[in-house]
Amino acid sequence: MTIEQIRPARTGQTDTVSYRQVYHRRIARKILAEFSHERALSPVETGPGRYVVGSADGRTDYHFRAEVLSLENWAIEESSLRRVRDGEELPVDAVALVVDLAPMLGIGPQALPEYLEEFISTLAISADRPDERRITAADLAHADFQTIERTMTEGHPCIVANAGRLGFSADDIDRYAPEVGNHFRLVWVAARREDCDVATVSGVDYDAMLVDELGADTLAEFDTVLRESGCDPDDYRYLPVHPWQWTEKVRKLYSADLADRRIVFVGESPDLYQAQQSIRTVFNATTPTRHYVKGALSIVNMGFTRGMSADYMRTTPLINNWVRGLVADDPYLAAIGFEMIFEVAAIGYRSPTFTPITQPGSEYRKILSALWRQSPVTLVRGGEQLSTMAALLHVDHHGDPLVGAFIARSGIPAAEWIRRYLRTYLHPIAYLLYRYELKFSPHGENLILVLDEGVPVRAILKDIGEEVSVFGEPEDLPESCARVLTTEPDEIRNLGVLSDVFDDYLRPLADVLHTHRLVTDEELWDLVADSLREFVDTHPDLADQFAKWDLFAPEFGAVHMNGLQLRNNKRMVDIEDSYASLVDAGHRLVNPVAERGRQ
Repeated sequence: MTIEQIRPARTGQTDTVSYRQVYHRRIARKILAEFSHERALSPVETGPGRYVVGSADGRTDYHFRAEVLSLENWAIEESSLRRVRDGEELPVDAVALVVDLAPMLGIGPQALPEYLEEFISTLAISADRPDERRITAADLAHADFQTIERTMTEGHPCIVANAGRLGFSADDIDRYAPEVGNHFRLVWVAARREDCDVATVSGVDYDAMLVDELGADTLAEFDTVLRESGCDPDDYRYLPVHPWQWTEKVRKLYSADLADRRIVFVGESPDLYQAQQSIRTVFNATTPTRHYVKGALSIVNMGFTRGMSADYMRTTPLINNWVRGLVADDPYLAAIGFEMIFEVAAIGYRSPTFTPITQPGSEYRKILSALWRQSPVTLVRGGEQLSTMAALLHVDHHGDPLVGAFIARSGIPAAEWIRRYLRTYLHPIAYLLYRYELKFSPHGENLILVLDEGVPVRAILKDIGEEVSVFGEPEDLPESCARVLTTEPDEIRNLGVLSDVFDDYLRPLADVLHTHRLVTDEELWDLVADSLREFVDTHPDLADQFAKWDLFAPEFGAVHMNGLQLRNNKRMVDIEDSYASLVDAGHRLVNPVAERGRQ
């Protein structure tokens, strides 16, 4: 089913106003819940299940009802939220809430305006969405891959200001934001070969891949443009550029390179592309079996400036190649249908001006690069449906969760649906960690679910080269790929599941399931414990690893995602830092499967 076939939600000014109020409450709920989870806020209990958080100036109180679930998960009753200022009840306003709580959240006066800019942009995705773009959960459960992708409003499940897009104008958002679902063409340039780093996985030739992606006729047109500019095509490499990056960065910073014909504009892609949730990755809407393209996009979004460097491009396909070779013939992964989509080729431009005067990691090295990732469309069989795993946290404008609609479509009990889901998601992620010592970042946007009539049957992992961390010292890892190696003590290696899966994803999912009475929090963690016991029993040969990196450890260290973003919104995590450096040493979370797993 395509977006054109889906009936639009109710329209009208009254609905639009009420939806704004709905989403102000919804995001205010997330602010209170996530910052309480991170212990930046300490709600005071005023009665059984009733709490209040006071503003920094003491004039405003936020009252709400809540249950504190496993993992210090604050399940706040949205409709109970009340804002009382100087004794007068006022409408809940998420922006005012941030201002009221800013000193308690660690947002100083100098940082507050920019944080608010990111937060207001995030709020607008849902609160200001035109009614014709609102789709009910029941309809979305039958929708196609890209309709689901552009309907997501939640962003990162833990980070509050998760869609800042600092650098985009309002017009840019209309053109390029994922939730708009607009289709656009990529800009193509030619760059001098000696200035480019190109890398591919084994079996892929860069130039041959471009023929498959663009067609011989388009490449011939590019050659003609070069010759008419007095250039020899054999001296150049072709690479795509996001249109915003071309206008706002490349044409300005590399004006001398363009004048000297080190870079030459040669045209636009014949195919149209659609931005994905990760914003700098685009999906080929014209020919979906062709590759995703991921390009540098120098905007600030969710804790990072989203450029891409030649330094990374020259090793990313090599890392993918090594991971692919490691897991390619694994019988267990094959048996459960788990797949990875790999970044098969990459190119990065080394500026003769900026590269010599900067160090790796500089944003001025991250202006002009691109990579190609396999499309998941080629992996679908029959009537199977693709969906970002982020969809399991999506709640529509009427308050209905998409996970509930998937369960209803499946026709099986919710508990059984969760069991099957955990086998497709939790099991392979744990297996990669314990069998191969590979840790990924398996949050919702990095996983694609394959569903059959609403039932999860397989999972597809993406974003391999940038997200993988390798424990140990594998002998066959190319020296050029050493950036993925990490040294962590045994006692925290289990965070690849306990933090990255339990706290970052299953905790928010538990909130949705519990709040909407699909599966209680207790029932969910019972199911997770059963699923992990099943996984451990299936792999007795990994007993030593299970003992060292205990999945049923009594507690584990918390990672405060919002705190990291507030510390540095342009680089919330330094890739050179160890994982241990991100853990709050003073905040331990009780592992919800610890006792269950030993029964």
